[in-house]
Amino acid sequence: MDGASAKREERRIWLSVLAFIFVTSAWFYLFPTAPDVTVDDVIGGVPVASDLARHKRLMYRPQLIRVTESVYVAVGFAISNTIAIEGKTGLIIVDTTESLEAAAEILTEIRRVTKKPIRAIVYTHNHADHIQGTRSFIETPDDPPDIFAFHTLMELNHRTRVVAKRSARGAVYQFGVRLQGQLVDVGIGPRLRTNVTNAHLPPPPNKLIYKDKESMEIVGLNVTFLHVPGETPDQIAVWIPDLRVLLPADDIYETFPNLYAIRGTPPRSSLEWLESIRRMRDIRPEYLVPSHTLPVKGEAEIYDLFTVYMHAIQYVHDQSVRLINQGLHMDEIAKRIQLPPSLASHPYLQQFYGKTSWSAKSVYESYLGWFSGDPTELRPLTPKERGSKLIEMIGRKELLAEARRALEEEEETQWALELSSYVYRLNEDDVEAKELTMRALKALAAAETNALARNYYLTAVLDHHHLLDWRINPDEVIRGSEMSSLFDLMRYRLKAEVAADANLTLVFNFTDVRECFRLTLQHSVLDVEEISTDLPMTSSDYDVRLTTSSQVWKGILTKELSPLSAYLWHRNLQVEGSVFVLRRFLSYMDREL
Repeated sequence: MDGASAKREERRIWLSVLAFIFVTSAWFYLFPTAPDVTVDDVIGGVPVASDLARHKRLMYRPQLIRVTESVYVAVGFAISNTIAIEGKTGLIIVDTTESLEAAAEILTEIRRVTKKPIRAIVYTHNHADHIQGTRSFIETPDDPPDIFAFHTLMELNHRTRVVAKRSARGAVYQFGVRLQGQLVDVGIGPRLRTNVTNAHLPPPPNKLIYKDKESMEIVGLNVTFLHVPGETPDQIAVWIPDLRVLLPADDIYETFPNLYAIRGTPPRSSLEWLESIRRMRDIRPEYLVPSHTLPVKGEAEIYDLFTVYMHAIQYVHDQSVRLINQGLHMDEIAKRIQLPPSLASHPYLQQFYGKTSWSAKSVYESYLGWFSGDPTELRPLTPKERGSKLIEMIGRKELLAEARRALEEEEETQWALELSSYVYRLNEDDVEAKELTMRALKALAAAETNALARNYYLTAVLDHHHLLDWRINPDEVIRGSEMSSLFDLMRYRLKAEVAADANLTLVFNFTDVRECFRLTLQHSVLDVEEISTDLPMTSSDYDVRLTTSSQVWKGILTKELSPLSAYLWHRNLQVEGSVFVLRRFLSYMDREL
């Protein structure tokens, strides 16, 4: 190859590198929206179950509620609350909502009652609806408030990013983010105030809680942090003993607890949750200010409320275990578990957010995992395989006829959905199968009293009509991420099926942060390890070595800088080794997660 040809080939390779980075830096991809169909056209007019309609009417307007002389809670601005605690020398802000806009509105309301500076922010746990609004509360960037959190918060936050695309999709479904005017509510609040398209990383905590109980003075107040795992393992409650005010985070709110979230989470420990409630009950607070729904006043009332909530969780756990030991299938247990009347009638245990059936399955999985014990489920057919065999045995026409008949029966809607879905999964262009599947989904939504289940059914209808835009701008996440996180995520993009014979080593050296990463591809596994920048190395130790700064690399990932210009013109990206090998390595990476 002559010099000119080599230059052309090198340029072509670096353009392919740019193309790879362009597609892999975006988490989500566009599902085209049909311009002649709207959300109202597709799901408008779906009735709302009477209990859920009444629940919507109870949803509170945005307001700042004065709990005590120095404690305020902002409700109704977003799905979660923000609590402001006024001390002698400043304010403590507990939880910041999921929205910078909502947080800014809340701050405006807080500034109507106090001008004291914000000296501390508390993240009660890692969920986005409690930490994403933080930057709106930082009024003086040169002198930011301390941020308190349990020490595992950042680790748990990183874990969710591993399955970010699936998690975000689940959140859109569960919270009905794209339902527009057809949204009723989200069970524990009016709505999730985000469209999941402008991701960013909130400021990390700089004050970490390590013990189950830690007390300290903040803004002139005695503050006790309690580790109370429940909805998340990192959850902390805030106790102000002098005010007798307890902030229980998400361990209690005015609906049955979400012991399992259908958006997709690991099983939540019922036993840890109920023990956390027991610990908080024993404090005997006078004021209870949860991070969702309204505050509660009165020691006796709060004690009884904790007791009822604790007993509901224990009932589901203990009775699920009892039925597990009787050998029942997970789905059978889910149908059998119903709260006793003394609990089922309590206003804090209405199933607008969590459900006993979902919770029972979570208990099962926490003990026994995915396998039911039925040998027919050791090697089950996939839904498409099962559908194909049913059509072959019974016939498409007969399956859909039975689905149509089932739709006419109020108790057979689920059966109708399953039957029509067997056909629809195999051929999404099957007009009759799609029509029956959409009718079944909307019928189930209409009958559903659980806000999250209704949202899920209706969002599925929108998705089948290609009305969901899954694009997200990851730039802020990339800019705020540590290099170790960005490289760790590469492991999950490896196309193992095409890398079986690969045996490559690449080194990435970032001079500004003095971090170096060695990526070894062998046995269809990508091993990522951080190594010392001072580790002696020769060209025989790697196939390709890239040297640059973290800012240049992040600029390439956010498309603010092209790798070609960084390499050829700016000279702030150095490559040792063959660009042909680099190109081959990149070809093993999945461009679509």
